[in-house]
Amino acid sequence: MKKIILIIAALSCMVSLTAFDFMDISGDVGLGYMNYTIVNKYDNSKVIELLSDDLKALLGGEGTLRIRDIKAKDIYNALVLGLSLKMSYVYTNINVGFPFKEIPTGFDPLAQKLKDKGVTDSIKGSVIFDGQLGVGITLMEKSPVNIFLGGGFGINYVRMTRNLPKDFLSGTNVDSLKEIRSIGMFGLGADIGIKYFILPKVGLCLDIKDTIYFLPLANKRFYRGTARGIPFDYSINKEAAGELNIKKMIKSTWANNFTIRLGVALKL
Repeated sequence: MKKIILIIAALSCMVSLTAFDFMDISGDVGLGYMNYTIVNKYDNSKVIELLSDDLKALLGGEGTLRIRDIKAKDIYNALVLGLSLKMSYVYTNINVGFPFKEIPTGFDPLAQKLKDKGVTDSIKGSVIFDGQLGVGITLMEKSPVNIFLGGGFGINYVRMTRNLPKDFLSGTNVDSLKEIRSIGMFGLGADIGIKYFILPKVGLCLDIKDTIYFLPLANKRFYRGTARGIPFDYSINKEAAGELNIKKMIKSTWANNFTIRLGVALKL
């Protein structure tokens, strides 16, 4: 019985090694630029109710108010470090971005609230993880210049950190406070890789990846700091009286991650 197991194990290893020899394996690693954009679409009815009260007080009468879809767009530009690996027709592409500033546009009640209190758009210590797994083909594979075209599933995790200034904390017993936002999404994307092999196994690579995210997996915002020397985490479960419930106002969320990277290409 032991001999049979040893023979089966040896044959399995031989088959695996043979498949490995015939498998086309290549990859690249490099630096580049990442643009991550997330869009929140809000429930119009809540905003209509708020604006109707303002207009009623201003114009002194009942009326009908119609508004277009209300959206908020947050844009993050980042330095990115990434790599990709291709084994025959299957590929994976992993990028890690380091954004330094948030650019909010459109209707964003929370961003406006923080801006009114002197909070800046600086987000030092933040990170964006973006991964893609799919299948593709390589054109002109035998020539020094070849082009890879692929498509597959994408998964994205964003962790934004923003330190709130001392002025924001004045008059309280809070020593330090930072806002932390965690976002996870699933989507579909495409990958284009252009490689030029200077040597048989080593060359240069230009990698372009774009993914649309439409399925939210996580969206959490909380605050971390110290008060009277005691560390704490704090999440808002219910808005104060008279305030809009921002989380419940969000009707849908989607995001786009575009990455372009220049690096070193390798063949095994």
